[in-house]
Amino acid sequence: MSFRLLGVRNVGRGSILTYQRLHLRTGEGTTVVRDVIRHRGGVGVLPVWDEEVTLVSQFRVAVGTDVLEIPAGKLEEGDLSPSEAASRELWEETGLRAGRLVDLGEILPSPGYTDERIRLFAARDLVWGERSPDGAEEREARVVTVKTSHALEMIESGRIRDAKTVVALLRWVGTDGVGGLTGRST
Repeated sequence: MSFRLLGVRNVGRGSILTYQRLHLRTGEGTTVVRDVIRHRGGVGVLPVWDEEVTLVSQFRVAVGTDVLEIPAGKLEEGDLSPSEAASRELWEETGLRAGRLVDLGEILPSPGYTDERIRLFAARDLVWGERSPDGAEEREARVVTVKTSHALEMIESGRIRDAKTVVALLRWVGTDGVGGLTGRST
């Protein structure tokens, strides 16, 4: 079924999101209205040690609780590439610097209502440094390092529920931890 865009109305704009109402004609000839959230995109990065991974536990206001997740953030206007943004987020949230990033691919976290795309990476050859948290949630976040096998158990038990974290962990382990889905390092 093909859809044709008839019109777009901007309903609202925030600091990182734009809310739009789209009017479409379906292939059957009916008109439908859909609400869409526009997002500039983001990155997530899984810090990988030999048999461990580093995660961040931070408060997420939308769900009203702490969430255990990989370091992540939105693409900024000045970012030259997703890998540059991933390096920044890794450093800000954990204090880690990566010798190399392995591309784990892109995900669409919720394509039913947003065009957000998140590029995932695994960070290798890590060196600890000083964190540089950006924002209240990051300042109060806890950085934890756990065995990869334990992180997988936390997915099974529901302790890790964040989609980008689940996908990054499963993609990394699914490649036997040697180079991501495509084997591309950046």
